[in-house]
Amino acid sequence: MLSRVSSTNVIARRVVNECIENELSLPKAMIVAGEQTAGRGRNQRTWSSPPGKGIYATTLLACSLRELPLVPFEMANIVASYLHEVFAIDARVKWPNDVYANGKKIAGILIEARVQEDRAYLLIGTGINIEPVKGDDRPNAITLSELSPRDFHGIENATLAFIEHVDERLSRTFDHDRVLEQWRARVIHNPGDRITCVIGERTIIGTWSGIDEDGRALLHSGDETIAVSAGDLILS
Repeated sequence: MLSRVSSTNVIARRVVNECIENELSLPKAMIVAGEQTAGRGRNQRTWSSPPGKGIYATTLLACSLRELPLVPFEMANIVASYLHEVFAIDARVKWPNDVYANGKKIAGILIEARVQEDRAYLLIGTGINIEPVKGDDRPNAITLSELSPRDFHGIENATLAFIEHVDERLSRTFDHDRVLEQWRARVIHNPGDRITCVIGERTIIGTWSGIDEDGRALLHSGDETIAVSAGDLILS
């Protein structure tokens, strides 16, 4: 574990580049930091990463191109099951892989990939809110310590439990039907929920109709159903 870094994904990116350039196997590893000075989420948003307040980690993973589309959904499943099984928190997933609890965001996942021939080399950045941050101005954020009925004995134990949980779950096969079935069982969206989707400069307003077999969000808008493969969903 590193005490302070700009971003765990930045360090992981160097490892991936070194492995690809030197034709080395990607190690099975997780880079964990006590603090990030430049943590970020989707669309270059900052992720608050003060010392002692969260789990800030990047998992290195190599997978086949066939498995690649499943990774965002499986990682959301893993983080949600970690919160549920270890800390009895009813964690839910927001498409594609934000994690919510009690209607507020408790964890975020940012995945970067480099493709080399038939393999994908992934950096799976994960941030989990553990303790409240004084003066935090994010009204839509919540923390593990605010929700869990269990005593987690400090952030070090929570981090160790996370590492063990991720290691065990990623040792399983990426089965398409299992991954999507588990994700659907945890989704925060209900059929008919009003959804706004921002894709670059384009905005789509519709209602939630689930996901298809490729994991694309299905939004019913007017007389058509639009399949969205990338974008930000805003809960109305």
